[in-house]
Amino acid sequence: MKHPETGPQGLSGRKAAAPSARTGSASRHLKTLPEQIAERIFTDIANGDYEPGERIREEKLAEQFEVSRGPIREALRILERDSVVQILPNRGAHVTQLSIREVSDIFEVRRKLAGVLVGRLTVEEAALLAATIDTDIRALETLAPDQGEVTAYIETTFRLSTMLRDACSNERLAEILDSLARQTLRYTQLGLATPARRKESARTWRAMQKALKAGNLEAAAEGVEKLVEESHREAVKQLEARQAATEARAGGA
Repeated sequence: MKHPETGPQGLSGRKAAAPSARTGSASRHLKTLPEQIAERIFTDIANGDYEPGERIREEKLAEQFEVSRGPIREALRILERDSVVQILPNRGAHVTQLSIREVSDIFEVRRKLAGVLVGRLTVEEAALLAATIDTDIRALETLAPDQGEVTAYIETTFRLSTMLRDACSNERLAEILDSLARQTLRYTQLGLATPARRKESARTWRAMQKALKAGNLEAAAEGVEKLVEESHREAVKQLEARQAATEARAGGA
């Protein structure tokens, strides 16, 4: 196997079922080795290979990727910056377990900035974006009812979100939204867990696309904000249900 520190090829061949949140404008440069490793770790976290609160061991990752601990530490710092992991003194890196309040705060920031992004488009850019995203929205409408296509649905929504970020001329804004997408991915997955929610999501994407096509940027911005808010609302509902179930089990012990 080619040593991973020599280039991107060394990290190929591992699973990548979950969509990457680090796309769009931030992906236009060639990723460094720590960035590539951060992507792989993030994919494992998003796929549920690491539980919230679980420790991520540097030595295991160094062996897995066949690198020294230096790139691993840098990769973990990248994920800490995006609130995916928390590095604790003398205890190493752990997968974050955000409170419902923290999840709500992050979704609120993402919602407002996503609206700003769409509202900054020109009418011409909006029309081009509407044409670009039409095929994937058709795919959402087909995938939404099928419980066996949850992963495909989520991958498609992330591809659509990437297209929105790519349409933004403000690269700093796009990078911030990339980071927020990474922070909220696990909770967005909760927010799209049921067919009813996915159907609602597909309808909102379609309404937003029609607004873009018509040049109604205010309605389009409201549509993208609604997409984020719908996922936020359902994610909090799911988290509250899990918390209640955990408390019930603890009370019955």
